Amino acid sequence: GPSLPRRDRPEVRERYCRLMLMLFVPWSVPGDLLGSCVSWSERFERFVEECSPRFLYVMKNMQILHECRDSRDD
Repeated sequence: GPSLPRRDRPEVRERYCRLMLMLFVPWSVPGDLLGSCVSWSERFERFVEECSPRFLYVMKNMQILHECRDSRDD
């Protein structure tokens, strides 16, 4: 399947934010994830302010995986 989007690439920022919300926020319908926010990045920034340190740690490790692959390919 497709790989996880990178958080450090502006062209996939909205996709990254949406996927992280899908993984870490309980939801039944997509509207539950977005709430009153107008963009996925806005909602993700709110989520990051209130989420558990464990979730932040997991998201950081997802990004480190990309960085390790970059280093390997250099």
